[in-house]
Order: sequence, then C-alpha cells, then structure tokens
Amino acid sequence: MIRKGDVVKFKPEWQDNGDDKIEFRAVDDEYDGRVEVVACVDLPLKPTQIVPVKWLDIPEEKES
Repeated sequence: MIRKGDVVKFKPEWQDNGDDKIEFRAVDDEYDGRVEVVACVDLPLKPTQIVPVKWLDIPEEKES
C-alpha cells in the first residue's frame, strides 16, 4: 500500500520522457486503487496527478 510521503516511480510503460529523472511523492494514502502524486521539481506550482496504482512501482515495505 502506498502511503502519504512515499517516493514512487512510474513503471517504464507509463513514463513520459524524463520521468525517470524526477522524484514523485504520494500526496495522500492510496485509496480505491488510485493515488495522487506530485512531481518534486523546481517550479512554483508542482505538477500533481491522480493515477492508478498499477502504473507505479510500489515502494518496498519498511521493516519495523
């Protein structure tokens, strides 16, 4: 499950050119198979989008 603040990557088949060089973070927790992500770029307004979780590489579970 993707949680708010997790760093995520788009799977290669869903990437736009240059996406592999951008850090994306979850804005909220995953809900109903979707999650809102923000591109961490040097712009006044950060691009955000709501995408299906299946488009993303899910971060590894953190050990307790």
